[in-house]
Order: sequence, then C-alpha cells, then structure tokens
Amino acid sequence: MRKSAIFIAVLFLGGCITPQIAINSHADFSRIHRVAVATFGGPGGDVAADVFTQDLLQHGADVVERQRLDALLQEQNLASDNILDPSTVTKIGKILGVDAIFVGTVASNVPSQSYLVTTSRHGINMNGVTPVSGTDLMPEGPAIGVPDSQVLTSAAQASLISRMVDVETGSILWSGRMSYEGIDAESTMAGITSSFAKSLVPLWPALHS
Repeated sequence: MRKSAIFIAVLFLGGCITPQIAINSHADFSRIHRVAVATFGGPGGDVAADVFTQDLLQHGADVVERQRLDALLQEQNLASDNILDPSTVTKIGKILGVDAIFVGTVASNVPSQSYLVTTSRHGINMNGVTPVSGTDLMPEGPAIGVPDSQVLTSAAQASLISRMVDVETGSILWSGRMSYEGIDAESTMAGITSSFAKSLVPLWPALHS
C-alpha cells in the first residue's frame, strides 16, 4: 500500500524549486525607491499580487496600495495587460509617484485534490483513482469502508511570471518565472513570490534580507 501512495504522489510532486531570473544589464536599481504591484493576469491573479506585495514589504520595499493602481487603471480606461506600454507606464508612474511597477501572469493554478486509490492483487487499479470532493485527507491508511484503498491528497500547483518595469524608460529591469507546489493555492503562490523577492535583495538597495 505504501508503494501505491509513493507512486501516485510522484505524479503530482515536481516543478522548479528556484526561480528563473533575467536581469537587465543596464538597470540601475539604486534609483528605484517606490513601487506598485499590478494585479496579475490569469486565475488567482489578485492573490498572487497580494502575496507578492507582502513579500516585498517584508523585505523593506515601499509599495503603493494595489487598489490605488487598479482604481487609476479604471479611471484612465486602461487595461492591466497594457501596463507594459511605455507611455502607459510613464503616465501611471507620474500619477502614483512610483519608480517601477511589477506586472505578472499566473500561467497555471491547480488546487490540491484528494483521490481515492484502490488496489488489487495485481497492483494499482488506475481505474480506481477517483476524486474525493470536500475533504482534505492525508495519505494515511485506507478509506473507511473501502477495502484495499488509500486516500491521497495531491499538491496544489502554480506557475507565475513577473516583470519589474522602469516607469521612466519603460524598460524591463528584472523578470522571473517559477513553478511550485504546496499545500494549497495561497501557500503555493507565496512560495514563488517569496523566491522572487529574495532574488531582488542582492540587486535592489532598497531591500534588506
């Protein structure tokens, strides 16, 4: 039974454990003092932006309240996916008084899922892998009343892409992407955004470790 649990778990546990980072060789992070974080595109983009904002704050960044940026975009009739346009970035930067804006995309967001795994004398019965709704069960022991079975919970999975854009030039200063797995969607995204923030610490004097 233990082998069954390990086999199914391997199907779900994978992905990058460190972010892939790209840095503009001409970037001057020393003049970046105040930033904004736009709502990320894709499913769960508001959560991704919120946890990234929290991570930046924990490292000492001066971050404008995200609702102010969202309200400005609505007021100016601008879509968040057009923020990378140089004229839009400059306009937003002047109004909000920020030096850079973080934009991003949630490339994938898969919640955790529990599965009922049944076995036979021939091994795992793949046809017996059935979603279990409304529960959060650990992979311990058989399901009650179901012989030769075990309940497993897959990890939540997420992939994020983010960019730091200079509002004066419209240039991308920093870019990161990462896939990660965790207990639930929020903690999974937090694992990624925490890694993003840590990658900025050696580059950006406004931050501390």
